[in-house]
Amino acid sequence: MTEFDAKILSIANRAVYAAQEENRRKGIPNVYVLNGTIVWQMPDGSITTVNPDA
Repeated sequence: MTEFDAKILSIANRAVYAAQEENRRKGIPNVYVLNGTIVWQMPDGSITTVNPDA
């Protein structure tokens, strides 16, 4: 990895972390794909495979 790549990755990681924290503060679940399955991480930290907005 070049120094430029490392800087871009660092900036991207900080942006993702900030967005995740903002979602938690606002009570919005974070959505991820784990092993091909969509999961929602609720603001309390629990994880579910059931869409909370459905």
